[in-house]
Amino acid sequence: MAKLSYRDARGVLHEHQLGKRTSIGRHPDQAIQILDRVVSKQHAEVVALPDGGFAVQDGGSRNGTYVNGSLIQDGHRLSDGDRITVGSTDMFYHEEREPNTDSFTETRGGRVTIHSDDLQTHIRSKLAHQVQDRFLPESTIRDDATVRRDYEKLRIAHELSQSIGVEMDLEVLLQKILDKAFEIFPADRGVILLRPEESDSLVPMVVKSRQGDDGDVDDVRISQTILNEVCEEKQAVLSSDAMSDSRFSGSHSIILGQIRSTMSVPLLHEKRILGVIHLDSKLASGAFTEKDLQILTGFARQAAAMVQHHRLLKKMEAEIVVREKMRRLLSPQLVEEVVSGRLELKKGGELRHATVMFADIRNFTSVSEQLPPQEVVDNINEYFELMVDVIFKYEGTLDKFIGDEIMAIWGAPIGHPDDAERAVRCVIEMQQVLEQYNAEREAAGEMTFKIGIGLNTGEVVAGYMGSTKSMNYTVMGDVVNTAARFCSAAGPDEILIGEDTFAEVADMVDYELLPPTKLKGKMEHVDIYRILGLKGAGSFEREDTQRTAPPRDEN
Repeated sequence: MAKLSYRDARGVLHEHQLGKRTSIGRHPDQAIQILDRVVSKQHAEVVALPDGGFAVQDGGSRNGTYVNGSLIQDGHRLSDGDRITVGSTDMFYHEEREPNTDSFTETRGGRVTIHSDDLQTHIRSKLAHQVQDRFLPESTIRDDATVRRDYEKLRIAHELSQSIGVEMDLEVLLQKILDKAFEIFPADRGVILLRPEESDSLVPMVVKSRQGDDGDVDDVRISQTILNEVCEEKQAVLSSDAMSDSRFSGSHSIILGQIRSTMSVPLLHEKRILGVIHLDSKLASGAFTEKDLQILTGFARQAAAMVQHHRLLKKMEAEIVVREKMRRLLSPQLVEEVVSGRLELKKGGELRHATVMFADIRNFTSVSEQLPPQEVVDNINEYFELMVDVIFKYEGTLDKFIGDEIMAIWGAPIGHPDDAERAVRCVIEMQQVLEQYNAEREAAGEMTFKIGIGLNTGEVVAGYMGSTKSMNYTVMGDVVNTAARFCSAAGPDEILIGEDTFAEVADMVDYELLPPTKLKGKMEHVDIYRILGLKGAGSFEREDTQRTAPPRDEN
């Protein structure tokens, strides 16, 4: 089998196992969706060949498909390591290897190969990440060597912080770290590997070579033995003159790379491995000393702090975006539950048992025609603020505003056993709050609002719906349509509910059963209940017990 690996716009690494046909494009139906405006809806396709290989072919896209930088005209057979470019996204083709063979990753600046060596570790020296590495108080220092060593650490830390600044792009940040390492140490090649969160694998992120400053970087070969030692023991590792060491006579990663000296240090943050900085030299035996290893260890400690800081910033940015989106849908309490991860919003359609509400202002169009547009906007926004506060109080989900109409849901995306009861209590309080609000406005000589409300309960399809550029959480189905019909039939100050909602709240409300009503789109008459108020709490005042607003013509 084979796979494609790529990073999305947020820098997240994805790996997709290839099947008989793998479609690539902007449309969500594609096997690999690329959210890029220059990518066509159905941009390209990778297909399996009869002999077990794979080929990529363009799907008639507007901007073309490239393999290793060349525009393809017809189908192009893929080779291990080929780079497929679609818009601004690079995808790399990997063929599955036999167990215990080499693996590589193409990364920024070149290719990195990690070899599995069935040998003893070729390690000359180790340096543990120790507390004793801290700066000593001046009164305890007895020799110049300690002062010089501490000065060197401070100099490197200062130069690193100055060169990096407030860089927000993670790959640019890592490249600057590697560039600074090359200024300090006599390395020929280097690579920084990071461990993704909730993963034990190391992913090469950036690579550099002294002969590859223009992007032509040799294949950097790293021993899996060394990486395992660094990660498992959380120690820096130094290997010197590896080519002449008889222990490594069969090590492909040493022989093929002509490696004479290596340094590998962990990026440690609070005893957690974030990654590894690896430097090697193939030109000089003993290119690195134990002092170099000690300095690079301190260097890596600061680099780890910067990587962790960057991750925290990205996490905070993501949480801000999620919180802002959820704030428009959910009550503040539920927003915090979702952002913290204690509650999960599932993307895509799913069946939910929910209660749907529509609340519409009666005669708003005719009244608003008599007012200046800005005054109309101010009035309707003030009304919306009041109603949404009540909806959130009962932990309903605000679906949308449809002109002067409000649509809300109980039971999706977050469900409660008493969602129907919450919805009924909410709409009763909405009428009560509006009654008080109208009294204040009437006393001030301002326009008042009368609303009709419809509620219905049952199975709905809930999920994120819309286009690839704009998606919103909503619900669909006959239950939703029927709730809208109830709202259309409701007069000023009137709440109408269906029989499924009534079945869940009958014991808590005063009500009137209306004559069987024929709703548009329904083959049979349906039972509708007018809610008068909560039992024992009195009924809210309605302008007229009859339905004074005729049903609207719903499409």
